[in-house]
Amino acid sequence: MLNPVWAGTRAAELTSDTAFAQAMLDVEVGWCAAQVEFGTAPESITGAVAAAADIDDYDLVAIANATPDGANALIPLLSAMRDKVAEADPDAAVYVHRGATSQDIIDTALMLLAARVGNHALQQLKTSVHQLINLAEQHATTVMIGRSLDQHAQPISFGYRVSQWVEALGSAGQHLETVLNNLPLQWGGAVGTSTWWVDYFRAEQPETDPMALVNHQRDLLAEQLGLVAASVWHANRIPVTTVAQSAFQVVAAAAKLANDVLTAVQAEQAELAEPTAPGRGGSSAMPHKNNPVLSIRLKTAAQVAAGDLNTLHTGIIANTAERADGGWHTEWAAFRDLLRTTGAVTEILAELTAGLEVFPDAMRGNLEIHGNYLMLGRITQWLGPVVEAHEDIPQGTGKQLVQETCQQAIANGDDLAETLAAKLPEGVVSVSAVNKVLDPSGYMGGAASIVAEVNSRYRKWST
Repeated sequence: MLNPVWAGTRAAELTSDTAFAQAMLDVEVGWCAAQVEFGTAPESITGAVAAAADIDDYDLVAIANATPDGANALIPLLSAMRDKVAEADPDAAVYVHRGATSQDIIDTALMLLAARVGNHALQQLKTSVHQLINLAEQHATTVMIGRSLDQHAQPISFGYRVSQWVEALGSAGQHLETVLNNLPLQWGGAVGTSTWWVDYFRAEQPETDPMALVNHQRDLLAEQLGLVAASVWHANRIPVTTVAQSAFQVVAAAAKLANDVLTAVQAEQAELAEPTAPGRGGSSAMPHKNNPVLSIRLKTAAQVAAGDLNTLHTGIIANTAERADGGWHTEWAAFRDLLRTTGAVTEILAELTAGLEVFPDAMRGNLEIHGNYLMLGRITQWLGPVVEAHEDIPQGTGKQLVQETCQQAIANGDDLAETLAAKLPEGVVSVSAVNKVLDPSGYMGGAASIVAEVNSRYRKWST
């Protein structure tokens, strides 16, 4: 109730306590399956393990209440799982969690969580980027005022601004996709050296390199879970930061879009409007308001995610020896919250970009606030050298003459094109030529070309 960013989203379901506990169960079940496949556990355990694989059969409140006793949730969950397996087959329980440690299960479960919510987020993000590509193309030449340091600057096209959203979200999405395709399995036993399994294989197959067998069995587990069979990273938390930072990039890119929308929907600007829905955006005290709640949620999400990322980093830099005393524990909630926020952000973003309303007339009206004064730099840059080259104009005074003539015409409210044609030496410039230069749609640089270039980079990826 206190987090409107992710309340009610699919991302909230994918990162709930139930989802995390299920991920831990999935790791334990996958490990039993890997042992069976490798031949270190009998196939007869499969049914008993499968019967204990559904988190809905567990008392999560009791597990949560018991979590402080061991400082992690896997310990009470594992105890309950072993009991369920033993009920179905007393001989099967010994194979559950064999040779593993809590960190193997928790770290791997968090990577499963990252895969599940990350792939959901990626599809939502691709939808948003595709919608923005179409919007940028539609408005590649829709002229509006560019803003620099919160002040009116030079004309741009709205499509150009959208292309910058596409660039940020598309590049962040591609980075996230790469990270999701390389999520690592964590598997090393008590201190990361796989001692239990090395001793086991050394006794069972003394003629074979025990680590080769350990790695082969680990590879089967990675395949079961859809993760990458990476080297042990118990005390190397870079995989965690890699996932977290790629997720945050998506949130930060969405926040840029939200900030631009929040400015543009203000009554003083009225250049954009968020999509409407029944019951959305209302005020408890001011019925005339239609609050831009989608963008507000995106901005809120980024501010919350920044805190989660900082908390995660704080835990990681407290990492010590083979397993951190408190640093590792600090990571869990922050990592999960960051994943949840990122998934929710992409859902909100997909809805916002699908129905964003654009008002070109308002954009043109805001552009014209400064009148022709906005074009003074362009006029001077164009006419200054021409006037300077005229034989009746003293050297070094052409640019100044053009500026003074323009400023006087603007101050008097006179027609700038007619004033320049009349005041400057005869034949230097025509009224039609000045009016053409004064058209802001011709003063947008390579905006349309940039739109096409950016769109071409992300169109195929987002489809």
